Amino acid sequence: MKSDLIVLIVVSILSFTGCKNERKYIYPRGEQIELQRVCGLIRDRGTNRFMILLGKIYPLNNDGFTFPLKNVSTSLADAGYFCGRNRLKNDYCSELKSEDHYKIDC
Repeated sequence: MKSDLIVLIVVSILSFTGCKNERKYIYPRGEQIELQRVCGLIRDRGTNRFMILLGKIYPLNNDGFTFPLKNVSTSLADAGYFCGRNRLKNDYCSELKSEDHYKIDC
């Protein structure tokens, strides 16, 4: 009986003091949500690369012909984009991860 009481006290103390760290949720930025929306449209075209020029979205395929998506525009900055995870050959962060050195910026 006495050991049951001790176990109950220890469990209650651990349950009250063991979970003090609050979980933090990072809300997605508007740019990330817009990029996900555009990537959904681009994946429907069978590619994961696209270019934004003056608010128009140009899917990039290997066939050489690029036409903007009709009736769709975006507020993303003019640039080339990749959808999904990509591995760039000279990516500084991928080199660090392969050596088990993790940086906050990556």
